[in-house]
Amino acid sequence: MKINRHIIRGYDIRGIVDEDLNPEIVKNIGASYGTYMQKKYPDLKKVVIGYDSRLTSEEYHNLVADGIASTGLSVIDIGLTMVGTVYWAQYYFKTQAAVMVTASHNPAEYNGFKMAIDFSESMIGKELNDVVDLAEKPDEFIVAEKFGEIEKNDVRDVYFADIMERVKINRKFKVVVDASCTTPGVIVPDLLRRVGCEVIESNCELDGTFPLGVADPTELIVAERLRDKVLETGSDIGFSYDTDGDRIGIVDGKGTIIWNDVLVALLAIDILKEHPGEKIMYNTLCSKVVDDAIVANGGVPFMWRTGHGFLKKKNQEVKAPFIGELSGHFFFSADFYNHDDGCYVTLRLLSYLAKTNQTLNEAISSLTKYISSPEIKLACDDDKKVELMDKVVLILTKDFPEAEIISDERAGDGVRLELEDGMFVFRYSQNGPYTTVKFEAKAQDKYDYLKKYLNKLLHSFEEINWDKSVGVNVNVESLE
Repeated sequence: MKINRHIIRGYDIRGIVDEDLNPEIVKNIGASYGTYMQKKYPDLKKVVIGYDSRLTSEEYHNLVADGIASTGLSVIDIGLTMVGTVYWAQYYFKTQAAVMVTASHNPAEYNGFKMAIDFSESMIGKELNDVVDLAEKPDEFIVAEKFGEIEKNDVRDVYFADIMERVKINRKFKVVVDASCTTPGVIVPDLLRRVGCEVIESNCELDGTFPLGVADPTELIVAERLRDKVLETGSDIGFSYDTDGDRIGIVDGKGTIIWNDVLVALLAIDILKEHPGEKIMYNTLCSKVVDDAIVANGGVPFMWRTGHGFLKKKNQEVKAPFIGELSGHFFFSADFYNHDDGCYVTLRLLSYLAKTNQTLNEAISSLTKYISSPEIKLACDDDKKVELMDKVVLILTKDFPEAEIISDERAGDGVRLELEDGMFVFRYSQNGPYTTVKFEAKAQDKYDYLKKYLNKLLHSFEEINWDKSVGVNVNVESLE
């Protein structure tokens, strides 16, 4: 049995159902993971497993559970859930091993797996390759004389109780939740009502066909839909989520779409009040407003490559109390755990607004103003996107001799051009066949200049597919 290596992403596995993934491959991945983890942790006894609302996720999670159990490990099945709850359950059940069946914000035809290598730590790079290599060699699996038990355990109430104990909210908010018909729609509204919020549910019914398209909070169409519902209902704030609930999007009560790098800056201010002088980590795609806010509040900015797995891994060394990404991943490593959790960050933002007695619009008004594009995704084949970065670096070095061009390990998989009054980033995705663009400037004329420059530059590369009907192309109009 051969497995398509393109399913191995930077920090998880994602492939097309019935093309890259089938029942045999999925069960083998479960057995491979169980074997790999027992070799790493000889005393390991159990694995936590959960799944999202995709059409094949329940079936796949049963197959993965069977594969893991065949190696002798017990499986704790917490059912339909958000990935942050799976990582949280590692601590609750005291195990380094966990699997979430999900393809996150990929289109409906995909599925995949996020696999833990330790508490709050995702497998990345070589670890994922090793698991897939082993999945092709069933004769090397551990086969137990007695299969492990598979036990269903609904942890939602105790999980909610834990985060509600950590985050207090002494104000009633009217909140819109738009889950794009995916997993968080049957979880987040319940939590918000428990903390006293009035909740308006929008697209919270589950539909694994993704009738509204992918659940990606960074997509303008998702943000605008959320904005319209907030304004229609007179709500204080709106939240959107991706399919497995580790990423969020927000809109304030005036209908302002707030990209997540601005939220990184806002949450950094809150964190630095409790952890003064500490480093705050953020990814390469973030606005300069993040650096500005950290420095202004006595913190130390630390920029690192995009990807929640890479950030979590680096933070074992950096020890930052908070990490934030443009894509909507947030890690409260000092106050919670070193993993992203959509439920926790939702409550944390509401708590900050309550204790400062501000609306979200008032809170962001004190931040440095930049005109920023959304995160733009442009289709580019997996076997072409990496080499494209080298071409771009050479051109930028020639065209912007006065700029700082960051293409080292801080950028990781692309390049960031740093200007005094603006910046832009171009990188390839670890999750799929596309590249990502983000740009900003303090003044409108500089913003327009960067947009025109990038539009011309990127159209010169035949590797990029601009067809808007291609599923991975997102916010392309922001370059026009």
